[in-house]
Amino acid sequence: MEEHRPTFMERAASFVGSFGGAVVPHRLILDVPQLEVADFHPVFGGLDGNAGTTAGVLYEPTFWKEEQRLAEAELLGSLREYYGTGARFGGVFEPYVGYAYARYQHRPRESFYGVGADSQVDTEAGFRLDQGVVGGLLGWSPKPSALLGGHVSYQANRYGTGQGDRPTVADQFGATLPGVKTNVDYLMLGAFFELDVRDTPYTRAFGHRFAPTEPRLRGVSLDASRGFYLASEVTHNFSMRGQDVDFTRLTLDVREFMPIGKELLHGFSFRQFASVTHSGDGRVPFYRLQSVGGARSLRGYPSGRFRDRNVLLANAEVRCQIWHWIDMAVFADAGHVFRNIGDVDVADPRVGYGLGFRVKNEGKTLGRVDVARGRGGWELHLDLGSLF
Repeated sequence: MEEHRPTFMERAASFVGSFGGAVVPHRLILDVPQLEVADFHPVFGGLDGNAGTTAGVLYEPTFWKEEQRLAEAELLGSLREYYGTGARFGGVFEPYVGYAYARYQHRPRESFYGVGADSQVDTEAGFRLDQGVVGGLLGWSPKPSALLGGHVSYQANRYGTGQGDRPTVADQFGATLPGVKTNVDYLMLGAFFELDVRDTPYTRAFGHRFAPTEPRLRGVSLDASRGFYLASEVTHNFSMRGQDVDFTRLTLDVREFMPIGKELLHGFSFRQFASVTHSGDGRVPFYRLQSVGGARSLRGYPSGRFRDRNVLLANAEVRCQIWHWIDMAVFADAGHVFRNIGDVDVADPRVGYGLGFRVKNEGKTLGRVDVARGRGGWELHLDLGSLF
């Protein structure tokens, strides 16, 4: 008898099945013993904005590595000359959660298309943003599915003209636009509430839940198939440089997961997201405006395509399994950005739709690819790691 030689698909399945690692948003932390040296792990993804392909190393000291503890530091870089570093340290002390965090990112090729839903692609301008934040969070869990708490942070923003041949933001939109040619520092005080009764097959990494080191607007969970999630947060930003750019932001994030059947069809998932920003004179740095567009919101548009003070967003997906470790989803997204509630035209939202594929292992999503169409044409999005 001939010795059985595994097919390409069998080898691929075995390769995917050998992966482990943490479940965190927008990144994939590998747990591959052959690649680990002295508590260091390879990590892919993790930089915001237009960073593109990103990789780096994550350090998790063994002496503190337990399910109820968090200690990690990472160093990341991308082919587009983005780089960043971050650290988190803390633990769960039932019924309390507490940790400290710090992050710095250098983003030299960011895009700005203007303010409002009527901004145009051909007015794209480039800018550089160096952003650092340091702070701490304390939460209380009255029961396992609920978390209530607050955080305090200091954020430093350094604006620059950016790389490439695009016009600068000042040339394209004027030097009086809030945030142009100025550095802004904020003291951020926030409070939050989270209720999570989803059936995700893992314990979420608590150090990535509400810290301002992570984007508040995240994608719909790729792993849950049943249950409900609600999160609300309010954060006040005090300007520390004497500039009149204080603002308060309130966010509400609601997600529902409805199974269809136990066979190939996984079910429906829905997400409704709203963000409202209040500022006395309306002056908010343009790079701190809420934005939609990209892999986690309006997938038919590029990252940060629409910006304004307020955001409404809805996502819907129907999912099914097409192979042992590959899921498929058909999705539709709709969103609005607006300055005042009277500016919302509910009959004319920005809409996108498309098809996505997700690579999974033991219920965890390792990566995904989404192809979506918006008003400007097709967009391709590649992302790593499970999204909350």
